[in-house]
Amino acid sequence: MARIVMIDDDELLCQIVARTLAPRGHVVVAVRDGDDALEALWENGPDLAILDCALPGKTGLTILREIRESAMFAKLPVLILTARRSEWHAKMTITAGANDYIRKPFEAGELIGTIDRLIAAATESRPAACVLDDARIADLCVAVGMRQADILLAMMERDIAERTKVIIAALAAGDAAAARAQAHALRGAADGVGALELARQCHRIEREGQTDNEPIAACAIVTIDAIAHARVKLRDQAAISSA
Repeated sequence: MARIVMIDDDELLCQIVARTLAPRGHVVVAVRDGDDALEALWENGPDLAILDCALPGKTGLTILREIRESAMFAKLPVLILTARRSEWHAKMTITAGANDYIRKPFEAGELIGTIDRLIAAATESRPAACVLDDARIADLCVAVGMRQADILLAMMERDIAERTKVIIAALAAGDAAAARAQAHALRGAADGVGALELARQCHRIEREGQTDNEPIAACAIVTIDAIAHARVKLRDQAAISSA
């Protein structure tokens, strides 16, 4: 059984897909506005996403790029289900990171078979706990250079320390709204550098109403330490490169 988030503004189609997949034990959660797509993924922790290309709010391609830029959902199977017919569009979405492409109207057997194959091919539905993703740091270095990456990581260290302090104080004072606001901001930054366990702790405060401040405090300390080690490694690599 899989949990599937379907991002499509056609209510009837979402119902048809849900009924088609129900005999396989799959549960479909419908999201009808592109602006809510990424938050819906965080909320539901799906095994697969079905994505239309023409949506109110953000376009399907924009959402797809956001999914692939998120450390949490970078490996999430994404199926494009769209009325667009051209081969050019199909190739463009696959290049942008989709795992497969089905045109509307679809055959039930094709949809079921494709979804079963994509889920089976995914080694895990969600990334394992990760203090800091080395691949994300490497990508950052390629994008901005080692020196700028070091500066950005230093800023991230300070941001984690400052926001965590505010979150802990807000939780201790019973100010859930302030804690949620800070957790939301910190979750996005943590996800961006691949600090997935910290991002999950933020999500638990923001969406699940967690009030215990010890888990995020401990996670923040470990994450800051990991970033500090990454910065030392970057400076060592920069020194070797300039020698």
